Order: sequence, then structure tokens, then C-alpha cells
Amino acid sequence: MIEVLALFLTAGPTVHVSPSGIDSQAGTAKAPVRTLSRALELVRGKRGKVVLAPGDYPQKDTLELGEAESGVRFEGGGKARILGGKVVEGWKPVTDSVILERLAPAARQNVRVVDLAEAGLTPGTLRYRGFADGKAGSALELFFEGKPMQIARYPNAGEWSQTEAKVDGKTFTYAGDRPKSWKTPNDPWVFGYFRFDWCDTYDRAVKLDPEKRTVELSREPDYSVEGKRRFYFFNVLEELDAPGEYFVDRNAGKLYFWSPASGGDVVASLVEGPLVRLKGASDVSLTGLKIEAGREGGIWVEGGRNNRVESCLIRNFGTYGVSIHDSKGSGVARCDLTGLGARGIELFGGDRKTLTSGGLYAEDNHIWAYSRWPRTYQGGVNIEGVGARVANNLIEDAPHNAILMAGNDHVIELNDVRRVCLETGDSGAVYMGHNLTMRGHQIRHNRFRDIVPTINTEGAFTNVMSVYLDDQWSGTTISGNVFEGKGTGILIGGGRDNTVENNVFVGKDPAFHIDERGKDWAKDKEKGFRDQAVELKVDQAPYGTRYPRLKTLLQEDVMRATGNAFVRNIVAGKRPFWFQNQLTEKSMDYRDNVLMPDVSLTEALSKAPKGFKPIPLAKIGLKTKDRPSGAVR
Repeated sequence: MIEVLALFLTAGPTVHVSPSGIDSQAGTAKAPVRTLSRALELVRGKRGKVVLAPGDYPQKDTLELGEAESGVRFEGGGKARILGGKVVEGWKPVTDSVILERLAPAARQNVRVVDLAEAGLTPGTLRYRGFADGKAGSALELFFEGKPMQIARYPNAGEWSQTEAKVDGKTFTYAGDRPKSWKTPNDPWVFGYFRFDWCDTYDRAVKLDPEKRTVELSREPDYSVEGKRRFYFFNVLEELDAPGEYFVDRNAGKLYFWSPASGGDVVASLVEGPLVRLKGASDVSLTGLKIEAGREGGIWVEGGRNNRVESCLIRNFGTYGVSIHDSKGSGVARCDLTGLGARGIELFGGDRKTLTSGGLYAEDNHIWAYSRWPRTYQGGVNIEGVGARVANNLIEDAPHNAILMAGNDHVIELNDVRRVCLETGDSGAVYMGHNLTMRGHQIRHNRFRDIVPTINTEGAFTNVMSVYLDDQWSGTTISGNVFEGKGTGILIGGGRDNTVENNVFVGKDPAFHIDERGKDWAKDKEKGFRDQAVELKVDQAPYGTRYPRLKTLLQEDVMRATGNAFVRNIVAGKRPFWFQNQLTEKSMDYRDNVLMPDVSLTEALSKAPKGFKPIPLAKIGLKTKDRPSGAVR
């Protein structure tokens, strides 16, 4: 109470900002300043408040907040937009006969053009993106009425071309003759899952031969190329053939766009770095703001402590929405995040050597339609370090993961996860893997729905998992969750000391999958896992104390799937289990489970075993219904 009173008594000035303000004014409600940079000058070092009137606040560069801005509170009332791009105006019909000839007949009367220089825009550079690369920013992007538009591509969104055969490591043949219709493609690019359905690549087609139907890339993709794999071409003017598509002619300095509707807000991204960056600042809050449209990320928080992003709409960035690094006690709450090129929220904090928690959190956020550029391993929430909490979020509509985990002692609870892993195979909604020492996690009271296989790549494992403990992941407790629909509920890939208890599985295929890959195809990874344990001295404190099972790990066969438990679960479905590598129910602590045919969730719960603890269904998902972006579907 004394600390709160002291903070109140030392609260600094309130500065008002308005798009119609004047920076030479005092910053009062009646005489607001115009720019955020001027507002910061007036509150710097004074722990003040910046109140933004409704309207746009365009930024040409990153808005920087350092230690001197500690204690500053930004309030936007839900109608102030900090914009990392520019509203594009001055669109004209295409009159250049050469361009009209290249466009599809249906596009000629609908496509509009602006001169980049006259519009104050820079085109940026398309960038190679390899496997799981979420760091590369985007080139210029267009957004219409708050939604990302599509660079002209073939086939159009939702459809795929297919590789036919591998020529060499970076060259392949393809099916079809569509590229023969392209008159002068000066910079075609491709995106594809060139071997595995969890490994994607963007690259320039440095040589395209329509007669031989070959594409040569700038380099060999991760895991190389195979035939009968999905890909598409993009950045081709001739393929600007549908509403919502655009093309940047970097040679001529022109931007072409087929708008989905007349009028409307058209924004082009500009800012290259994060739109807002906190570095060394503490006790900063960003509340009720629209943070929108940049080529990299939305908000970067590094160092300091107790910084909070709350009730903001964060959308349309080339990479992340909010990224927090070693800022103890900081987090994101009640925000809506969408249209992000890569990850939604990144929480990186805590000390793995000492197992000291970073205290980071993501709570009550709606995160959807992210991972637009890299399509794999870009979670709605990514967490690393120690002691993060991810709770009461709704995460949906993404090509791959919902939550990615690394580190120790994280809590994933009361989240509603649905319609993810929509474009990938051998993937998990909640995914973690490749470590025996990253333990202590609680995955509890979450609901997983509509996480089902959607692809059928020949010769590939294409199932999807709601919770995927990959390659020896261990020491995780999965309890009180609801798993509904086809696809695998939980997969334990060779790990040990994992507990699956008090869950309900309805219609999963299978509900539970466990293998002992460490004694089979993954046995050559043993040295790497042992090295991890030796480096952290897991037989000593703090690891040996926090996780007693690690005290003797280095004296054991670390590749055996031992110490796992499947206890007091409800399994309703035709295929409850998939055991591999000679494992059976007897290979684990298996007891007090109820198995039944596929029935409704209500009926399954009515047949719970003795000792089954009620699952708090009413508390799962978003707590706040009045969202920054409006009502949730």
C-alpha cells in the first residue's frame, strides 16, 4: 500500500497528443501536441502519462523508449493508431499498353497503380527464408481495411503446384505449363514444402525454364527437394488476377493492386525495425492502442521490468507482434493480435542455469491468422527460459503451431486452441522437443478442438498432434485437458517421466501415441542428450533438487522411454492408443482409465473414473469478451 501511494504521489504530468495538435503547444487537453516524440520529451524522467486522441500517428522510424521513459503510461482509448506504414492514396487506372497486355483480361479494368516515389513508398527487398526462419522482415506489404493482401501468385491462395522430380539439390521440375504464359517475369519467387511438411522455404527462382519446366533456386533448401511436393510461384505480374492481390514492380517503381472493394483504408508497411522498442525501461504500460503495419515487429521489450502491453490491437507486421526479452515480470494481456508475418507473442526470460523464473506472461489474448510468411515453427505464443505463464488465450487459424516451448517450469493453462496445424503434417499445436533437461512444465485445463490432418503427402507422416512431446522431451505433466476431434491427442516421442492424467479424449485417432525412438531410429542422438545433461550438472543443485529424477540420469540409459504415466483418463473413440517399439500399457504407470466408444463430450465426462477431478470448462478461453478488435467469432 505504501509503494502504491508513493507511486501515486510521484506521478508525473499528463500530456495529450492529437493528430490535429501542434508540437509547440503545452500538451494539455485543450492544447495537445502532435507527435509522440514531442510527448515523450515532455514526460521523460517524470513517470508521466501520454493520452492519445483518436486518429493516426504515423511513424517513420522506431519509437524508442529507454530507461528515462520508465513509468510512462500510454493510453489510447481504443481509437488511437500508431502506424508503421502509410495510407496509400492516388490510385489510377493502368494505361500502359505493355502492362495491360501482361495482365489477365479480367484484371485490366480492376487493377490500379501508384508511383512508389510519388506516394512516398520504398519497395523493400524480398528475402530468402529457410526452415523456421521467423527473423527476416518483409518487403513492402499492402493491407486493406486491416487485412493483409496477397502478393500475386500462382496458383491462387488455397491451391498448390507440385514438384515432379529433383534435378539436383536446388533444381526441380514441375507440373503444368502456366509459366509459358508469363511474358517477362523479371523476379519470380517460389514458396514450398520441398521435402517435409514441417519445413518450408522461400527463395528466388534464379532460373526459370518454362520449356523444360525447371526451376533453379538460389541455394539448396533445408532437407533438399523431392518430387510430388507442394509449392507455388509468387511475385509475378501476370498472376495479379484476383481481388486482394498486388505486385511491386521494383524496376519501374510502380505498385499495382486489385482492391477487394471500392474505397477503404489501404496501408503500405514502411518501418523496418520494431514499431515500438523498450530498452532498459521499467513500469511502462501501453493500453488501448492500435499498433499496426510495419516490416518487422510491433513491440520489442528488452531489459527493465514490469512492462505491460494491455488491451491493444496489434496487427499486420512482417514478423512478431510483441517480443519480450529478459524484462522480469512483463507481459501481454487482453490484446488481439492478427495478421502477423511470424509469431504472435515471444516470451524469453529467466535463467536456465539457476532455474530462476522470468515471470513473463501472456494472458487473455486472442491470437489468430499469424505465421503468414514463415509457415512453420512460428507459434501464436513462443516461450523460452524459465517460469512463463500462458493462460486464457484463444489461439486459432494458423498453418502450424499454437504454442512453442523451450526451457523449464512453464505453465500452459486454460487456453482454447482450435484450427491450427492447418497446412502442415507431423506437427503439434503445443510443441516442444529435443531436450531431456527442459522439465517441470504444466499443461493443464486447456481445450483443443478441430486440430485435424488436412494434407496427404505421398509417403509422409501427416498426422497432427494437439500436444507433441518430440524427441526425448521429458518431465512434463499434462492434466485436466479436453481433446476433441480427429488427429492425435498426445504424442510422447521417446521421452521419460511424463505424466498424462485426468484428461478427456473424444474422437481422437489415436488419443495417445508413445514410442521409444531413442532405441530405434533416433539412437544416434544419445551423445547430444547426454552433453546437455552434463553441461547443466543435472545430478547437482538446482536441477537435481528441483527434478529428483535427474539425480541418476547420467547413470541410466537416457534413451529409454521410462517413468511415463497414463492415469485416470477418459478415452472415447475407436483407436485409443498407438504403441511403437514394443511398448505397451505395461511399459508405464497405466491405471484407472476409462475407455469407451466415440461419444459426446458430455457423455464421456459422465462416465469419469473414481477420483477424476472436474475440468473447469467454463473458465477455459478468453476472460474478456469486449475485445480491442470487436466480438470474437
